[in-house]
Amino acid sequence: MSEFYDFFWGTAETNRNVDVNIETTDTPLSRSAALESLRSLVLARPDAGSLRSDDEFLIRFLTARQMSVQDAMLVYDNYYRFLRRNHELISEYSVDNVEVKQALEDGLPGVLQQRDRRGRRIMVLFAAEWDPNRYSVSTIQKAIHISLDLLLQDSVVQDRGLVLIIDWSQFSFRQYSKLQPAVLHSIAHGLEYCYPVRFKAIHCVGPPWYVDAAMSLLKPFLRETSRAKIFSCGNNLSILHQAVSREILPAELGGEQGPYQSSIWIDNLRRAQL
Repeated sequence: MSEFYDFFWGTAETNRNVDVNIETTDTPLSRSAALESLRSLVLARPDAGSLRSDDEFLIRFLTARQMSVQDAMLVYDNYYRFLRRNHELISEYSVDNVEVKQALEDGLPGVLQQRDRRGRRIMVLFAAEWDPNRYSVSTIQKAIHISLDLLLQDSVVQDRGLVLIIDWSQFSFRQYSKLQPAVLHSIAHGLEYCYPVRFKAIHCVGPPWYVDAAMSLLKPFLRETSRAKIFSCGNNLSILHQAVSREILPAELGGEQGPYQSSIWIDNLRRAQL
């Protein structure tokens, strides 16, 4: 839970100039060989003494890039660069921060209790619940990263990735007008290039035309493989249910689990924070 805080302040600037769009060029190695190769690259950094290089942390980056050491190191470098550029993410980095808690209570984000048929965890975002007068999009970004910190402690999540469902239904133009394009780009860029997580599918439910327009502007900044994982089911929930069973979904998404209970995930986060 405190990784952003612990690793930001001790991280010195380096002379590395990493191109976030570099693709894989090395051959994936075995887990143990990849760990040692990645650790040697981390320890060669001039600021290595302030960075984390234990197995549990490094394996997140390797698994996210299918044991490609070069790609894992790229994400590792981008991770710390991202933190240096986004100070607000580590300010009051706690589930008990008033605004962060409000976002989590609104399901921004939420995490379902049950996994899908492939054993993947499901993260949800109920966009219409956002009240711009109570907290900013940056707060939602912080809540997402706090949630990912806990999820990535699970080796199954590391290996199988996550499914993201964004419920845009009832998201008003007034809410849309409060979105800051720079923050949206920061969220997309951070999750795509700077964080050791794999979203196996992103399902957009009921996006209005102005959200579709915003998404079309963001897609060019994503890798081609990521763009292919974004699906829009409009208002036809049966399309979503073909990918994610109704048995594990909350009522808001046409599921059989009753209304989403944010308190369960918040309790999980709070216990991990202790």
